[in-house]
Order: sequence, then C-alpha cells, then structure tokens
Amino acid sequence: MRARETPFRPFWWAFGLEAAGVAARPAEGTYNRYEFETLPAIPQELTGDLSWLAGRATPEEWSIGTEPVAELPELEAACERIGLTLPAVFLDFLRSPRLQSKIRSCTACFISVSARPVRVPGTDAHLIRFLADQQGCLFWYLYVTPTGHAVVASVDYYDGSPERDHIENDLIEFCGESFESFLYRFWLENEIWFAADEGDPMLEEAEEYIRRYRATAATRGD
Repeated sequence: MRARETPFRPFWWAFGLEAAGVAARPAEGTYNRYEFETLPAIPQELTGDLSWLAGRATPEEWSIGTEPVAELPELEAACERIGLTLPAVFLDFLRSPRLQSKIRSCTACFISVSARPVRVPGTDAHLIRFLADQQGCLFWYLYVTPTGHAVVASVDYYDGSPERDHIENDLIEFCGESFESFLYRFWLENEIWFAADEGDPMLEEAEEYIRRYRATAATRGD
C-alpha cells in the first residue's frame, strides 16, 4: 500500500546513521522523523515468506521478542468476529519467537501486540499495535483495510479499548508500504547501527543500503 492510499503523512521514525557515514540521517535524539521519500530502496527482494530472516543468526541480546505472543489468539478471534483478514506474513512473524529473536533494536523496542483491532474513525480501516519503544515514546501499528495493509507509527498508544482510544490522524504517520518491507528496513538499519556504533561486522547488504542512501541524498542535493 502506498502512502497516498492512506490518510497519513509519510515519515520514517528512527535513529541517526551518521556514524555509518549517512550524513542525511543526523541524530538529534533517540528518534528523529525523516521524510519517507528520502529513504533508499531496500536491497532485498521480498517474497512474503520471511525467507531473508529465517537463516539469520540470533543476536545474544537486544532481540525484540523471545516468547510466544500471549495476545495473539485473542487478536485473531477479535479480527475474525469483524471479518478482518490479517496478512499471512504478519501472523507468521508473530507466531514465531524464533523469527522475532533474530531482530534486535538499539533502542530496546519490543513486541507489543494489542488484543483487539482499533477502528480508524470515518473509515473501514483498523490499527493493530505490534511494536513499542521501551520507554513508550513511540509505537508501530499494522494499518489494515479490506484491500491491503501498511505500517504506521504514532506517539499515541492504542489498545482497542473504546473508552481510551481516541485516534487523531495527524498523530499517525505512514512508515511502511507493507509489514515485510517495514520489518526488513527496521532490521537492516538496526544492524547498521550496531556495526557502526558497537563494532559489529557490517553486512554486505548494509553496505549496499548505505551506498544507496548516499546516492539518493546526492541526487536530492541533501
């Protein structure tokens, strides 16, 4: 799903990558908001089965998840009651602690799944939280419509409770054209950070991503 197909502004919330030589990604805090269109294309063909992740090594620490998602059965039941179909790749990931453990976060993000979908007012779309910052300053949601899905981020916490969920579209921002593309970019940028800031080996695809980022910035004159 493209950004223009959603009611949200397109921004990528993440950390800086200056230490990796990406001048277009200055760090001004734990998270910064970057124009989504400035991101380079990811150096990976996605097939919908997370095959790019399955063979990765499991890091010793900072994994976003290591345990079964307790809320998942309730979420699936709630979605079935309203006829909401969740993407298979989303469910495959949440059903697999092994896959979750292969993704690490330099800001200590963790799997945080809402047990109920949240209706976006005035639409037939819903939000489902799946990832949270450790300090609660940012949350990521699957944005699901009858015809597709995307990933959005917000500083607001939604958990499916009608008495507390008051969605404001101007506090939600588009940050992924699909769950798998978001997951890959999130994984890769964290691997770049750990290589540049902690001395871990830089992956070949990370080097390609950095080259693409520099080329995109040069083309734009950033």
